[in-house]
Amino acid sequence: MKKQFETPEIKPIYTKESVVVVHDDAGLPSIMVKVENTAPSKELADPMFIVRGQEYREIYLSQFLNSTVEDRAYSLPFADPRAFINMDEAIAACRAKGPKWHLLTVPEWNYIIRNTHAGIHGNTNFGNYHGNTDERGIRSDYGRTMTGTGPASWFHNGDKKTGIADVVGNVWKIIAGLRLRRSVLEYMENNDAAAPGADLSFESQEFKPVLVNGYPVRIGLNDEGSLCITTDEVDGYAAEERKEVVVDFAEVPQILKDLGIVTDNMDSSEEWFAADAELDEAVLFGGGCYNSASLAGPSALRLSYGRSHVHTHLGFFSACLGDLYIR
Repeated sequence: MKKQFETPEIKPIYTKESVVVVHDDAGLPSIMVKVENTAPSKELADPMFIVRGQEYREIYLSQFLNSTVEDRAYSLPFADPRAFINMDEAIAACRAKGPKWHLLTVPEWNYIIRNTHAGIHGNTNFGNYHGNTDERGIRSDYGRTMTGTGPASWFHNGDKKTGIADVVGNVWKIIAGLRLRRSVLEYMENNDAAAPGADLSFESQEFKPVLVNGYPVRIGLNDEGSLCITTDEVDGYAAEERKEVVVDFAEVPQILKDLGIVTDNMDSSEEWFAADAELDEAVLFGGGCYNSASLAGPSALRLSYGRSHVHTHLGFFSACLGDLYIR
């Protein structure tokens, strides 16, 4: 059945943001958005601040798609986003910076998505926004644009000084902490994927299946040939606009919203949703790329490639844990 979605409940925001420079253990800088945890209790803190049961006072998110220097990741403007990099290489480039650095995780990405303003665009047409070619960035290789060179409408909050650039388009972003294993959706709780030493490998036992009423959630083709999110058996590869995806629940479980699998605008969204139920492992890519056109968007996602996949339109953001919150 196709779920009809209601207007989302407005929840309190317990964060404060600022742009800062953070140096890695080599003393080299990255420009980051510092997100402070202002929740009055641990229970009300955003899940991205909870890592293996411990609460953090702040998290630093890259302001720019990362470039790399000597296999270390850096968030800097006017750089060609690092592409031709697979998931394991991206994880290593982030962790090489120091013990608190990591590849951007699902809770961190979904925090960005929730705070991305309506109407934000990006490089979706080989250097410009497909809906208005006056919105353009400085071209780099292939169809990519140099980081941060687009207009204010290419920053998640519409502000070039304080926003995160290229959430929409430019390159698909590799995101840690969520995957498909032979159609079954698996995740790591809260922000455990950000923990130093978190096992993000193919063989990891730290992922667990997303369960609804005791049954694993699966994503793939149903008997009618539609891309479906369900607890029934599915198979095959499919890619659809979000509004065409069948959400086979009378009431959507909150965990699917928390993970960004189901969005509140699902019935009207043209953003891309792709899944391959037959892969041994399909990792998560988000946001669209330079040739996605109208299919790009903050909630666009692919669970249709393995961790070894590389491409001219595949890159990443890094992030960094702050200090523990002692209440």
